[in-house]
Amino acid sequence: MKFLIVLLFPFVCVGQNFNSQIKASKNSEVLSYVNISILNKRVGTNTDANGEFTLNLKNFKKDTLLISYLGYTSIKIPVKNILAYPSEYKLIYLEEEKEKIDEIILSVKRKKYGFSHTIGARKNWFSSSVGVQFGMEQTIYFENPKEKKGKIEEVSFWVNKKDNLYSNSRLTWFRIKFYEYDSTKNEPGKLLSYEDILLKSVENKKQELKVKLKNYHIPFPTSGICVSIETVNPNPNQKNDSQFMTYPVLMYSREKENRSWHNYRDQGWYARTSQERVEGVWAWSKKLYYINPTIKIKYKYER
Repeated sequence: MKFLIVLLFPFVCVGQNFNSQIKASKNSEVLSYVNISILNKRVGTNTDANGEFTLNLKNFKKDTLLISYLGYTSIKIPVKNILAYPSEYKLIYLEEEKEKIDEIILSVKRKKYGFSHTIGARKNWFSSSVGVQFGMEQTIYFENPKEKKGKIEEVSFWVNKKDNLYSNSRLTWFRIKFYEYDSTKNEPGKLLSYEDILLKSVENKKQELKVKLKNYHIPFPTSGICVSIETVNPNPNQKNDSQFMTYPVLMYSREKENRSWHNYRDQGWYARTSQERVEGVWAWSKKLYYINPTIKIKYKYER
């Protein structure tokens, strides 16, 4: 994968804190809230509103830095190269790959659609007492009931107030992503939209967060769709975001079927296989449930 690096001026990694800025190669636009992580480890951060980030690389000399962002080609850089020549990585450019999805968007725009339908938001809701890491995607699969082509009109999900905020608790924003369903791998497949849809939560309270998607032209494939919620740090830490837990916390539902996956900063999908045991009326009537994020989508079918 190609990427460009600009040599600016001598730069020193003080205490092996790596400072850099991410921009688009096409027009030098600053790229905000880009995912930065140590490959195969839950260590990372994201760029701030100015495309800048800091990450401590002291303990990762033999590892690889992964940089990824919606609509751009991900890049991997050996940490040893950064530590040896930090000034060469003071400014990093990512290359666009939006051309791959333009045909899908145009196809959705040309069609006419019927009435709205809603799916999701099942019963047995509850919220976790512990927030997830920054950079963690939680994804749920929605079947297409009629197996007809359509478009997504709206997505909404619920969050709850997190009690007992500690020194490592941080307010999170939420990024919404949409993927095809890969039936061969049984996991989310290709992205269906490169739009960076960020919901900027401002309060620690129970609330419904909703996004109108009419102008985003997101298809609803016949095989269904995977909808993802990613936690994003609006004020990235100077060393490593992994130490923080987020609020408000997502609401979940207990379901008999496992329909969800996790992905830390685009490092790869893994299914959530753990189950929760719920007590029934009688001691012997305990039931096992999978835990899925509580998300609802509104969609329309093609006429």
